[in-house]
Amino acid sequence: NACRTSGCSAPVTLYAEWGPYGTLRVLVSDDAPGLPAQPLARDTADAESGRGLLIIGSSATDWGVCHHGPGPGKAVWFQVSGASS
Repeated sequence: NACRTSGCSAPVTLYAEWGPYGTLRVLVSDDAPGLPAQPLARDTADAESGRGLLIIGSSATDWGVCHHGPGPGKAVWFQVSGASS
């Protein structure tokens, strides 16, 4: 966890909401400096970071990373669409 290794004491915050047509929207933020680890190649099973964006990238219909507030923090957001009717 980037927050643990950088020494920040703020917790990770997660917000989730159901949108129209069964869409799930999620925002995860922390105050740790730097951006999340880039997605891993699928053959790096021993690595200890980088899986989060790989999972999001393969499952989400839309996602991104943005900085928030005056500090070094950032937020990762993603959206997963429900089944089509």
